[in-house]
Amino acid sequence: MKKICIIVWLAVFAAVSPAQELDSLKTIMDNKKSQDSPDKKERETKTYSPVTVEESGDEVKIRLGSKELIKVIDGDDSTYIIVGDKKVLEVIDQPDSTRIRVGDKEISIVEKNDDTRVHVGNADEGDDEDLYGHGKFRGHWAGVEWGINNMLDKDLTLSREEVAEFMDLRTDRSWCLNLNVAQYSLGFGSSQVGLLTGLGLGFNNYYFDHDNTIAEVDDYVSEIPLDGTNLVRSKLTASFIRIPLLLEVQFPGSSIRSNRVFLSAGILAGIKLGSHTKVVYKDDGKSKDKDRDDFNINPFRYGLTFRMGYHNISVFGDYSFTPFFVRDKGPELYPFSAGLSVSF
Repeated sequence: MKKICIIVWLAVFAAVSPAQELDSLKTIMDNKKSQDSPDKKERETKTYSPVTVEESGDEVKIRLGSKELIKVIDGDDSTYIIVGDKKVLEVIDQPDSTRIRVGDKEISIVEKNDDTRVHVGNADEGDDEDLYGHGKFRGHWAGVEWGINNMLDKDLTLSREEVAEFMDLRTDRSWCLNLNVAQYSLGFGSSQVGLLTGLGLGFNNYYFDHDNTIAEVDDYVSEIPLDGTNLVRSKLTASFIRIPLLLEVQFPGSSIRSNRVFLSAGILAGIKLGSHTKVVYKDDGKSKDKDRDDFNINPFRYGLTFRMGYHNISVFGDYSFTPFFVRDKGPELYPFSAGLSVSF
């Protein structure tokens, strides 16, 4: 097992080693070539290996010069590989199961009651009880979401006052894509109720319904008409970091997590990463203009979010209590989105 792991990780290291380590290797080799030798025969008898393998008991270490790159430890019931100071791969062999953990993900093959199951998920679902639905609580945040965007006015309607008509949107083209990349779950002594938080990225497209775009004029967001430009489409795009705090309940119709209906709701905060407008028009072919600016969009936002679903599929809805634009620097509008979510 150790030899296989060593060969695999040497191959990975050779393919993806950081540039500074490759530069170090090149420097070592250049120094070797520059050493003075009395003749060619003496040069041929001198050898230098920048990569060394040390084996001691149940440990194998791979070094580049004096730097330890990879360590393989073969324990009583597990073998794991450490790259730098991080354990990136672990193989656990038990009488009724085999688990392969890569970071916080895990592939488990479990034999129980004459039944064999293969499970792919987070490492915190690794215990037999977890695989069969009785272990730690794990919520539904990490995954991919797709939906539509729009904005409500202060009276919670889609209508716009005359001064804000330029922010009328095409709901069918105004979509959001959310990539929720990290999740942490905290159960209340049960696998069915708990809190969860995490981290995500949100990308929001707002297609204007009229022939216009927007810009800051005298520190206020204003309409820029695009009449007579053979306009194809015009939109505003904004991206955010998303941080949730959710309470989730998984209804105990089944002892297996993947067969439960779940409902979660809570607070969703956002930090703006960037924004730009994009105008596409026909001018002897298609041309486009892109303007990167903050457009007085609020740099922080918070609001409510909810999810309801079964297994890994759910519907979601988000509503911001924070106006889309900074107060007194743009129309008073409150963004919302709704759509479908697929959890990891």
